[in-house]
Amino acid sequence: MDPRPAPPPRERSLRLAELAGRRVGVWGHGREGRAAVSAALAAGAASVLVADSRPVDPAALPPGVTATPDVADLGGCDVVFRSPGISPYREDARALADRTLVTTGTGVALAEAAAREIPVLCVTGTKGKSTTSALAAAVLTAAGRPAVHAGNIGTPLLDVLDEVGDRTLVVEVSSYQAAAVPDFAGRGALTSLAPEHLDWHGSAETYYRDKLRVFASCPERSVVVSAQARLLAEQHLDAAQLVDPADVLPAGLASRVQPVHLPGAHNRSNVEVALAACALLGLDLAARADDVTAAVAAFRALPHRLSPVATRDGVTFVDDTLSTTPVSVLAALDALAGRPVTLIAGGQDRGLDYTGLAATLVARREEVALVTVPDTGARLADDVRRAAAGAAVRLTETASLAEAVAAAIAGTAPGGVVLLSPGAPSYNRFRDFEELAATYEQILVDAGAERVPGV
Repeated sequence: MDPRPAPPPRERSLRLAELAGRRVGVWGHGREGRAAVSAALAAGAASVLVADSRPVDPAALPPGVTATPDVADLGGCDVVFRSPGISPYREDARALADRTLVTTGTGVALAEAAAREIPVLCVTGTKGKSTTSALAAAVLTAAGRPAVHAGNIGTPLLDVLDEVGDRTLVVEVSSYQAAAVPDFAGRGALTSLAPEHLDWHGSAETYYRDKLRVFASCPERSVVVSAQARLLAEQHLDAAQLVDPADVLPAGLASRVQPVHLPGAHNRSNVEVALAACALLGLDLAARADDVTAAVAAFRALPHRLSPVATRDGVTFVDDTLSTTPVSVLAALDALAGRPVTLIAGGQDRGLDYTGLAATLVARREEVALVTVPDTGARLADDVRRAAAGAAVRLTETASLAEAVAAAIAGTAPGGVVLLSPGAPSYNRFRDFEELAATYEQILVDAGAERVPGV
């Protein structure tokens, strides 16, 4: 039995026009929060109050917008936009939802897109959603169906609504965003499912349910699902909603499409899901096969996803800092099959299980060395020792990223790969994965490595 109830029922989607003349609150002043402020003002809100525990410079706020550090002040608003990073399961979030109408930028934007009859594809998954959504947008555009790519990729939906026009809107949706969208009825794609963000959702089962809530109102045969995610998806959605990629991909297309810049079985699955989603949107893949294959061939791995960033003395250094789960580390190792790997792993501890990753590291056919960093590195190292059952393993525990990179350089022979794939978030030591990646690259440059062109 799932110990956590559904998000507060008063959280719902609404149209922008419903903000006119009302007192609007915005909880959180990050990208999504700033987009909500702009949208509320454009819609004619009587006032906008921003609540954020971090200081907000009043001089940087538009006229008609004030700020407070106390979320309780939002209780006097008619409508409140909750930013994605704030869990609706928090006590203060529940209390606020009992006092006023709470919504989210993603929910409002998708409701607005539906009213404007904008074709929408929502893509989610524990891993692979950025690559899959970006590739779907690229394929659609190359095949004569221009698309706008937005959402969790870094561009809030509320910021692009007025720019979409007659184009298709391809949306990357995080579990934080998906949990608050119960009424989306467009097309969807699900790349993968594994435990993640347990601190926000409260349990793995709640995470799965929240993640798939965005598809709860989709019609039959409207959500493409990977083979990896199918079983869990059927536990939370109607099986009639789900579509296997093979059921809609033209015969022979999969063999023609060669994602040479997207290594690994997980990326092959991402490509198939992206193409199948395009088919659900009405793209004739067979008729535009040349455009489709060219678009996939030209597509490059997105930053921080198995991206080679530097070389030194015949060793390749790879940035996979968006790998924040053990499952994603396993996918990275699979993509590097046949090459000796030194794995740098560790980060913020959110209670995920590392025993499966440890067993794979010990059993891997090709040479693999593990260099750990705090905090989860200690648990992973212990799991590796237990899995090795007394056999010698190449394991080095370090106290910092700089120490870890130095150890990896010293212990990796020419022809090998140093893979920074944390298997955990980086918030314990860095602002975010981008700061982690930038620090990694700078350490490499300082150590005499040469940047890969284009990085």
